[in-house]
Amino acid sequence: MSNHSLLLTLAATLLFYSAFSKRIDQSGISAPMLVTLMGILVGPQVLAWVPADIQASELTLLAELTLALILFTDASQIKRSQLVCYEILPIRLLAIGLPLTMLAGWVLAVPLLGLAWLPAAWLAIMLSPTDAALAQAIFSDNRISLPLRHTITVESGLNDGLALPVLLFVLAVMNAGDYAFLDSMQWPVFVTQQFVVGGLTGVVVGRWGGRLVQWASDAHQMMPLFQRLSSLSLAFLAYSGAESLGGNGFIAAFLAGLFLEAHRVTVMTRLREFGEAEGEVLSLLMFFLFGLVFVAEAWPLFSWPMLAYALLSLTLVRMIPVLISLTGSGLPFGQKIFLAWFGPRGIASILYLMLAIQQMGYADRIASYDTVFGTAVLTVLLSIFLHGLSTHVWKRWPG
Repeated sequence: MSNHSLLLTLAATLLFYSAFSKRIDQSGISAPMLVTLMGILVGPQVLAWVPADIQASELTLLAELTLALILFTDASQIKRSQLVCYEILPIRLLAIGLPLTMLAGWVLAVPLLGLAWLPAAWLAIMLSPTDAALAQAIFSDNRISLPLRHTITVESGLNDGLALPVLLFVLAVMNAGDYAFLDSMQWPVFVTQQFVVGGLTGVVVGRWGGRLVQWASDAHQMMPLFQRLSSLSLAFLAYSGAESLGGNGFIAAFLAGLFLEAHRVTVMTRLREFGEAEGEVLSLLMFFLFGLVFVAEAWPLFSWPMLAYALLSLTLVRMIPVLISLTGSGLPFGQKIFLAWFGPRGIASILYLMLAIQQMGYADRIASYDTVFGTAVLTVLLSIFLHGLSTHVWKRWPG
C-alpha cells in the first residue's frame, strides 16, 4: 500500500478513539496505548498494510516539535506561585532522583545485558527522563492531589533538558574515545550555555510573547483563531531560538510556558486549549510511528535479558532512587510510591535514541547498537501499556 495508507489508518484510529473516548478511557485504555497498538498491527510484523520506510530525520523533527509543544503547554498550566509551595519535591526528584536513576540503570546494564560501560551509560541516560505526554492524563485529573500533579509536571518538563547534556557527553566520548577529555573546559562551558541560554530564551519568549498576544488582543488586532495559533508559535519560537543560540530548546519551551504573560483569562484559555489539542495530536502521531517503525525494527532483537532490564528500569531502577530522594520530605508513603511509580518513558527516550544515531553516524558504527536499541524500544513499549493501565488504577485509588 502507498503512504496514503498511513494517514488513512491514523485518521481512522483517532476518529474511533474520539467518538468513544469517554467509554474507552473508563475501561483503562489510553490513547497512546491504542495508537501504538494500531501502529504495530498495520506494520510489517503483522498485517504489513503500511510501509515503515520513514526517514529518521523526519521522525527526529516530529519528536522535537512534539516534545517542545507538550512542555510549553504543560508548563503554561502551572501557577508560578505553586513553585514556592511545592518546589522542594521536584527539586528532590531532579537533583537526587534523576542522577541516581541514571547510575542505577548504568550499573545494571553491564552485567544483565553484557554491555561495555559506555553503551550501558548511553542506554541508562536515554531511559532516565520521564514522558510529559504520558503525564498529561495525571496532570488534568483533579482527583490526584495538586502537589503530586505539580511535581510530576515539573519533573517531566525539566528532566529532558537535564539529561540531554549528559547524553551528548557520553556520545562524544563514544565517538572520540579518550580525546573527548582533552579539553576539560569545553564541557562545563557547554553545559552552562545550555541552561543559561535556554533558560533566558524561554523566559523572554514566554514573558514578552505572551504580552504581545495580550496587547494585540486588547487592541482588537488579533482574531481568536490566531490567539490559539500563537501557542504553536511561542513554543516553537522558544525551542528553535534557544537551539540556534546554543541553548537547550526543551528547557526554553518549558520556561516559556511557565513564564507566559497573558493576564486575560480568555486569552490564556485559548492558548492552552489549542496547545493541548495540537500537542495531543502530535504525540499520538509519534506513538503511532513508534509502533509502526521502531517496534517493527526492534522486534527481531528482543530477548529475555532485555525484558528483564526493561521491567527493572520501569520499577526498581526508577522507584528506589525516587524513594531515596523523598526521604524526609514528609509525604505519606502512598504518595511517595505514586511519585516513584509514575515515571513513564516515551517521546523523550525515542528522541534521544534518534539523536544518538544521528550523532554517531551509521548504526553499524555503534558498539552494541542492537542491544541498546532493542532494550530502549522494549522499555518504552512496556511503559506505554503498563503506565497507561496504572493511570486508570491510580485515579480510583482512595486518597
